[in-house]
Amino acid sequence: MNLNHNQTTGEKSNMLPLHLFNKNHGVISTVFQHSFNVKFPEVLFHVGSISESLSATGITISDESVDRLLKDVDVGNRVLYKNEQLFIYTNSDIKTISVSNLNEVDLRIPHVTFDQTPLKQIIAAFKVINFAEDWGLSDKYSPQTVVDMIHQSQKDAERNKTLNFLYGRGRGLTPSGDDIIVGCLSILTAVGYPQLTEWQEAIHKRLKLGGTTDVSESYIGAALDGYTSKKMVAFLKVIQTGDIEQLQSAILGIQDFGHTSGTDTLLGMYTAFTML
Repeated sequence: MNLNHNQTTGEKSNMLPLHLFNKNHGVISTVFQHSFNVKFPEVLFHVGSISESLSATGITISDESVDRLLKDVDVGNRVLYKNEQLFIYTNSDIKTISVSNLNEVDLRIPHVTFDQTPLKQIIAAFKVINFAEDWGLSDKYSPQTVVDMIHQSQKDAERNKTLNFLYGRGRGLTPSGDDIIVGCLSILTAVGYPQLTEWQEAIHKRLKLGGTTDVSESYIGAALDGYTSKKMVAFLKVIQTGDIEQLQSAILGIQDFGHTSGTDTLLGMYTAFTML
């Protein structure tokens, strides 16, 4: 089955050439309702539908193409990336996705200032989210506990302690603590936070120790590389342009991801803004 003639729409992250190379061999590692992941040597490659947000480490194709693929692909299927095409070896035949035909999207974390959108207005916009009700960590902790913990992480030892607490904490494919890390790191990167390098080094060090899911590692690694999701880029561009009326809808767009992942990511973002 060749999907090329049906691929009239689709997008690809501009981060992929950093980690995906010709003749890379991979294997399907996870299959979801509307997407699947391929584990290559240097990247967890996400194949999703165009109606979902493009991730830093993947592509989106038409919903119909994804639905057809999901009827046949299984965890463990081998995948070859060659000449900008994905060859998926299913139990019935070989599926082909042409990556070269997809529109490349710039998912580098954009640099933002507060010339157009005052910081106070950004922080106030997060009031649309009920963190205590919607986040993914247990009732043992309050969101404010995590915010305070990150605020107080001014030295290496404190940063390491905070990251050890958050890393891999929670359930699901992206534990809540990891989503908080990704959200916080993305904003600190966007604003050029004075201690950004120290945070990056601490997160990289914690990443190498392991202890969380492949999907989380992929998202954290992308943020360390300076890349993020399409929804996060859209939010940051709202700040750049000063389109304040779109601020809350951009926040809600991020929340609408996974069961609690969006809310947890937003808590990390909110925390970062309150550190400035």
